[in-house]
Amino acid sequence: MVNYKISGVSGLPAFPVASAFVDKYMTKANATFVKVYLYGLRLCYAVGTKPDNAHIAKELDLLESDVVQAWNYWEGKGVIRRGPDGGIEFVDLTMETPAPPQVQEKPQYKAQDIAAAVTEDKKMAMLLNFAQNVFGKTLSTAETATLYSFYDWLKLPLEVIMMLLEHCAALEKYNMRYAEKIAIAWADEGINTIERAENHLQNADKRAKLSRKYKRMLGITGRDLSDSEYAHILQWTEEMQMPQELIKTAYEKAVLATGHASFPYINAILQSWHRQDITSIADLEKDAPPAPPVPKVQPKKTNKFLNYEQTAVYDFEEIERRALEKRIKEHG
Repeated sequence: MVNYKISGVSGLPAFPVASAFVDKYMTKANATFVKVYLYGLRLCYAVGTKPDNAHIAKELDLLESDVVQAWNYWEGKGVIRRGPDGGIEFVDLTMETPAPPQVQEKPQYKAQDIAAAVTEDKKMAMLLNFAQNVFGKTLSTAETATLYSFYDWLKLPLEVIMMLLEHCAALEKYNMRYAEKIAIAWADEGINTIERAENHLQNADKRAKLSRKYKRMLGITGRDLSDSEYAHILQWTEEMQMPQELIKTAYEKAVLATGHASFPYINAILQSWHRQDITSIADLEKDAPPAPPVPKVQPKKTNKFLNYEQTAVYDFEEIERRALEKRIKEHG
């Protein structure tokens, strides 16, 4: 068995990292994003410092674009917020309710248990009535048991479950199995307040719209965008303010060079254009090298006989008649 301990605790300066960050978020993020988060959090406790992304990139031996991607990722997860001045605000994760242990199995509810819950608990009765109105049907006993599990097993608040059901209906998913998948994911991610649910749904809607748009443009089919790819798109559209036409042009150049939609290659092109203040196709064409001069074409030498155009119309019968009369006169 491995033992963990901290040496020299008495003289160890420290800053707090919420357990929820380690348990719920860190394990699913790539190492670069975690480094940026932890270093940024550390700087929150460094009095008198006003670091920027360039400083963080230098200290962590990263590209500045990597730092921006990390903040985009963490903002999407709801653990940081961006201020109007571009500053980073770390959300207090210490208030997060621990998610149900992953090893815990869903309870097997009996029909009489569900009936008693609906009869005796006014909240459950209201939730059942709400679910049936949103889904437009009467829930079966099994579906009611699934709904009850959100409330009893996953410990989601009533108003959060209602938002979840409305979200399913908006997606035209009127079945409890689909709702259960979302409920488990929300409980696992600590989405247990109206504010967190609203933030999550807004980010999810934004991601879905951007993903559909850029998957179509970049020719990506049969899969979802990865977190890193989505962070790139946020950087191009929000940080760099690049128009879609320039992103498409960078994509076309990447395909010519690599044979596919290489996000790092596209990002390198857009970073270069951003540094040059290129913000439109017109800027790009203006800065492009001039086209080689068109060689002059020497006029061809013409033959006046070959190029003569016949414009008159001749009566060959009249010519022949006159020639005959001339011969008759000459010979008497």
